[in-house]
Amino acid sequence: MKSKSKWLFVFTNFILDNATVLATVIYASFLIYRREIDKANVTTDDLITGVLAVLALLATSEIIERYRKLANIEKLSSQAVTLLEGQLADRPSAIAFFEKMPALDPLVQSSKSIDLCGFSLTSTINKQFSNLRERLKDGAHIRVLISEPESSATQMASLRSEDPDEGIYFNKRLAATIQDIEYLHKTWMEYQPSGKSMKGVLEVRLLPYAPSFSVLVFNGNQPQGKVIVELYAHKTFMETAVFTLNSQKDGNWYEYFVSQFEVMWKEAKKWEPKLPVNQKAG
Repeated sequence: MKSKSKWLFVFTNFILDNATVLATVIYASFLIYRREIDKANVTTDDLITGVLAVLALLATSEIIERYRKLANIEKLSSQAVTLLEGQLADRPSAIAFFEKMPALDPLVQSSKSIDLCGFSLTSTINKQFSNLRERLKDGAHIRVLISEPESSATQMASLRSEDPDEGIYFNKRLAATIQDIEYLHKTWMEYQPSGKSMKGVLEVRLLPYAPSFSVLVFNGNQPQGKVIVELYAHKTFMETAVFTLNSQKDGNWYEYFVSQFEVMWKEAKKWEPKLPVNQKAG
């Protein structure tokens, strides 16, 4: 029964799809039959009328065929758009979303505003020292936000690590960062031209706790701004989870992490340099 219904459906669609072509064939066959087989008295006017009718049917068939093709194209396009919208609406794979820490050199070298936040940022500050110094000379605004040495922050970091007795290690990392920042501040101050307005801005603040993620913001309030977020691991030395946000593409989540930096910045304590600065004679 089901096979019969399917056959009827196919046959009906065939008739509907080829109605004008079948009508053309039938009408042309009828004219040929009358003139050649039935030997009917078909005048020249009747023959011309018949030919014109056949041509009209062929033209109508062509128009209908083009309409069907356009309708099919529109239907397929609509299905493709629906499928694409469904795929875009679905969340991306975590493998595609998370990434390895991208190269920071191009971002640091091209940014006028740089905000760096993390527990110690030891590697970041050390590797980007020359770039940060050059950016200050070019007038960039740099803010650095790290945890305060010898505070409860190092205890929090130790409890989160595999070895709860690593407080000394974390304090050493913070001390190394502070040393780099001291020297960066010193060279920046000594670079300032005498009798002229200062170039660049370097601000450093200390958090009384260990942040659960690092935030690196480049040109935060600009259309081309980027944010790199690194989620710290717990009780393991496995690779951390890193993802990048774009101000034009990631909307509210981009603003969320930019504002997270601002919230922590407002609560942090201002760092005061200790190294003496050799001021140039004015």
